[in-house]
Amino acid sequence: MSANTIPRLALGLALILFGAPLSALDPLDQGAALFLSGKLDGAIVFFTQAIKDNPLDSRAREILGNCLVIQGKEAILSRQYADGRAALEKAAKLNSEKRDNKMMRLLAELDENAPSETISISSNSLEATAETNAVFECLFGDGPCAKGGKYLYHIVDQGETMSDIAMRYYNDFTQWEKIWAANTQILNPHRLEKGTRLLIPLNK
Repeated sequence: MSANTIPRLALGLALILFGAPLSALDPLDQGAALFLSGKLDGAIVFFTQAIKDNPLDSRAREILGNCLVIQGKEAILSRQYADGRAALEKAAKLNSEKRDNKMMRLLAELDENAPSETISISSNSLEATAETNAVFECLFGDGPCAKGGKYLYHIVDQGETMSDIAMRYYNDFTQWEKIWAANTQILNPHRLEKGTRLLIPLNK
């Protein structure tokens, strides 16, 4: 177990503080469960697929970015520099605003190729507390990340219309255009086939 692996006690506390159990409606529940059980690689695979399924899912994108930073820091701490730099580079593509990731990649390269006491990355800078907290906030909090990307899936039943579905989830049939806007694969919103999977945005 690496220094950055989240202790089980902390996971239990996080579940209590952030409102466990997870909602059965949230499509990111499975990824959250993987992350909370310490299966970081599995969580990364899950959130990568979630973004492929829904490229507009800003919440999954932010969670994946933070998971990749955690993975990168753990790899560097274990002196697996190439793996660490690769994970941090992927994270940077998801969130280019975090400049410290680029600096850490450069320091990891120097640490690997020209080890020196003066440029060695300190273990304090490799702690992933901030990224772990950011994932918890996205999954269970009420900040911008949590509010901005929550959605669920709806499987269309025989004879259902977008107005019916809008009434079910928003209690307002006029909100059907919001559902259509989130499902660009639907060419005609007035002709829904049974079994079609629709994204239903939950943010107001």
